[in-house]
Amino acid sequence: MRKMQNETGTTTIKVIKHIILKNFWEYYIVDDKEMEFEKDSDIQYAYAIGHAQEFGTISLKELKPYIISETTNLNGVAPAPKWKWVK
Repeated sequence: MRKMQNETGTTTIKVIKHIILKNFWEYYIVDDKEMEFEKDSDIQYAYAIGHAQEFGTISLKELKPYIISETTNLNGVAPAPKWKWVK
């Protein structure tokens, strides 16, 4: 898990997984207790980067056939555009 903060410092999220799809969309899976999703659940809360950048829920089962990269080791992953990793 790594914390990522937007450039204005108003939002900090706990990222638990990073996914890249064949179309190069990126998903930062978020550990969000308020959404009440279990870490191993199919439905997860994520920050998605594609045509737009937005928060929302995703189905890991629906994404699975299109995944080209998936990791929980976030040390080598760049933060989302206009975000930074924080301690």
